[in-house]
Amino acid sequence: MNFVKVLRSAVLIAFLCMGQAHAANLTVRFGTPFVTNSNLHKAMEKFAEVVAKESGGTIKVQIYADSQIGDIQQLIAGMQLGTVDMAYLGVGNAGQLKGCGPLNVSYLPYLFKSKRAAEDALNGPIFQELYEQCAQSANVRIFAVGGDRSPRAIVTTKGPIMKPGDLNGMRLRIPPIPIFRETFEAVGVKVVPLGLNEVYMALSRGQVEGQDNGFDLTLSFRFHEVSKFWSATDHCFDMGAFYVAERKWKMFTPEQKALFKRAAAEGGKLATQLGEEFDKRGLEELRKAGVNYVVPDRAAFEKAWANVYRSYEGKVWPEGLVQRIKAAQK
Repeated sequence: MNFVKVLRSAVLIAFLCMGQAHAANLTVRFGTPFVTNSNLHKAMEKFAEVVAKESGGTIKVQIYADSQIGDIQQLIAGMQLGTVDMAYLGVGNAGQLKGCGPLNVSYLPYLFKSKRAAEDALNGPIFQELYEQCAQSANVRIFAVGGDRSPRAIVTTKGPIMKPGDLNGMRLRIPPIPIFRETFEAVGVKVVPLGLNEVYMALSRGQVEGQDNGFDLTLSFRFHEVSKFWSATDHCFDMGAFYVAERKWKMFTPEQKALFKRAAAEGGKLATQLGEEFDKRGLEELRKAGVNYVVPDRAAFEKAWANVYRSYEGKVWPEGLVQRIKAAQK
């Protein structure tokens, strides 16, 4: 009888030790479409550094930039399927998922007054509700938001673009997100959806005549080498968001979750700092490259896009959401 008890105890101890060893040697696959050595990629490196240091090396974060393990859609699908653990994307990228449609609101033109207003709102209670809803519906969670993106601009091979009418009939690469498509179709653009890694070649071959991104992605992907007209519309302020597969999130201990949030905050802070420095250098880089930089009639663009939200109000997101977000801004 004593032998049986001893045997059972030995088996239990071995089982517990195996579980502890498994928990103590965690590897996280972390992907992004952002370019290696960009400020956004460095946010991921900082995240991995903090996690490794604070976990005593027991948690390893494997970073895959440049769409190595998938573009935006593939990374999101990978988190749902379990082939990708985490991703660093834009907040609104989750809007394509079932139950996450309200997050499309973050891409509404001129929703936010400034970078700071966007940061406060995207980390505030209104959006926290939307992140939780998304996690429950689509099994993909945004667990932290950090890392300012450059304001979106319209960068073209023909120009300058001073008013909405100047875009009529132009072929622009626009992210494959409905609200972006409708935004640009409203001013007569022929929308061409392409992955970021396809844009440079499409611009150089004349397959598209422009794209909309800020200094961070435009300069990182070298799009300004093949599109020489920059219109600083500042029509959208976005931030990097740390995504995680919900099934994976549920497996983490409370301590691990807290660590990932701290690491994301550190990564986002670094990305914002580097991004601000990058934006300051951006205009100089454009001038060196011979890019024609203009500030268009932003009021005209805001007026042209004033009704984009209407087809989403009460359908994709709750009635009054846009007004709540705008009213909460200082």
